[in-house]
Amino acid sequence: MDSKIAERALQASRKRWVSRLVLAAACCAGLPAQAASLCAANEPVVFACHVGSKLVSLCRPAGDRGMLSYRFGGPDALELSYPEPGRQASAAFTVKSVPLIGGGETTVAFKRGAYTYTVYSKVARAADGSTPEFEDGVIVARRGKVISRLRCADGGEGFREPMGAVAVK
Repeated sequence: MDSKIAERALQASRKRWVSRLVLAAACCAGLPAQAASLCAANEPVVFACHVGSKLVSLCRPAGDRGMLSYRFGGPDALELSYPEPGRQASAAFTVKSVPLIGGGETTVAFKRGAYTYTVYSKVARAADGSTPEFEDGVIVARRGKVISRLRCADGGEGFREPMGAVAVK
């Protein structure tokens, strides 16, 4: 049992190390630190990663642990914001956690018309049976059929706070 605890600690440490390396690379490249997410300076970042040349972010309004805001696009060209600015998304997000062999998956999803957007963070055992694999990203489905699966190019960081406190349907 002690080896499993040590393995989980090592996995978490590796993921944090990679995230810090990515952030350091962005800082050294002259990008502003806030460019790593689409959250406002006063909003805690719950989830953020690069998918190609765009960013995916889940932000939490300052002081409100139960609400979220989803944003997709670039710092100068936001393509999707949910809920729309000025609107409350009371109980708009669905949060799920599923255990997997060697890890688990947490998802935060919302519906907008016929589309469902699912932000996910997954840790599972690799094919060799011992190496952990991390995967974060966004899945877009239209009427239940996946039309786009965007994986975090920078590895992501997973969710930066427990999702149990988020308002859910």
